[in-house]
Amino acid sequence: MSFYDNHYYYINKMLLSLIGQWPFQSRLEGNIMFVITLFFICSLTILELWGLIAGITDLSVIIENVSPLLVNNSVFIKLINSLYNNYKMKDLLEHIEETWKMTQTKPERKILESYAEQTKTLTIQYAITIYAMWISYSTMPFVIKGIHLLLPSNETYPVKFLYRLEHVLDVDKYFNLLMLHGIISIFYIVSIPIAVDTMFILYVQHTCALFKNICNMKNIRSSDFEMLKPDIANDETYHIIIKYVKSYKYALRFSDLLSSTYTTCNFFLLGNVIISLSFSAAELIMVANELDEIVRIIASNMAQLIHIFYLNLISQRLIDHSSRLQEAIYNCDWYKLSLRSRHLLRFMLMRAIKPCYIRAGKMYVMSLENFSSILQVSMSYFTMLTSMQI
Repeated sequence: MSFYDNHYYYINKMLLSLIGQWPFQSRLEGNIMFVITLFFICSLTILELWGLIAGITDLSVIIENVSPLLVNNSVFIKLINSLYNNYKMKDLLEHIEETWKMTQTKPERKILESYAEQTKTLTIQYAITIYAMWISYSTMPFVIKGIHLLLPSNETYPVKFLYRLEHVLDVDKYFNLLMLHGIISIFYIVSIPIAVDTMFILYVQHTCALFKNICNMKNIRSSDFEMLKPDIANDETYHIIIKYVKSYKYALRFSDLLSSTYTTCNFFLLGNVIISLSFSAAELIMVANELDEIVRIIASNMAQLIHIFYLNLISQRLIDHSSRLQEAIYNCDWYKLSLRSRHLLRFMLMRAIKPCYIRAGKMYVMSLENFSSILQVSMSYFTMLTSMQI
């Protein structure tokens, strides 16, 4: 049985296997699942693009079709990054498995288990929330159509499709087929960010657990009669600090590998999401009292906001945990330790001043503080789009 079949990480494994991107998946199974995923996403994108090109002179068609196309583009960015950095993700997973096998002491093991349990909880919460948005978005035309069939009214309500295609295709004739295709395609579209983002949560949570274990050095205590220059063989505290230094170097390497895996992806993703949110908000003010359209657009916007919020929230946890090492060093009995021990702590403190980040390119740090700037920029583009419509 694989290490990742344990109850902490099994959901992450299954979600990534669903889209054929689990690094330890058999090549045949992975290729089959990936081809199925790619087929539905590409076919939906082609239909949306067809509708956009055919109605390029109509601003309402542009806004209503560009919005889902931008969402698809975000999904393609994540999928391409997953394919390109598959070897890095495999390396990260191997490091995590190795850490679990090497960690035998009870306090450190409990910290790993605690953070793994948090990972499982965050994964379930994120998956349920985004899949709920998928149901709200993709099934709304059926729901509205069913409501109006049950209502005692002679008026007919024109049910709108998920995107504008009526100017190039008889949507009413192929409505059920197109809806089935749309529901399945959107399922795979939301499954990609769910699978990839929950793996990102897993990696960051494990990194936070590593830093949490290192912060246990605050418990280093020494007697009041510690010699300044004891014999190195008898300097027990020095050897304990060396173990923490090695653990810190390992955590930093893991954090750097994690950051390099997502930096470029996050750069393109944030730019895409900012524009996508702007178009979705502009689309929302275009609809009158069409309940299905309003619910669908709100569901799409909520999914994108939750997606970006989670990425920044988890990245903020990494910043917080890596910053706490300074406090841990200050809280130990450093003033009672030998000179060689103090030198080690000084070098650790110099490095701990600079926390670990998850970046988007080289200009943006993923954090809760910068999350608000995404919303501000999106509102600026939204204002520009609405002024063009007027």
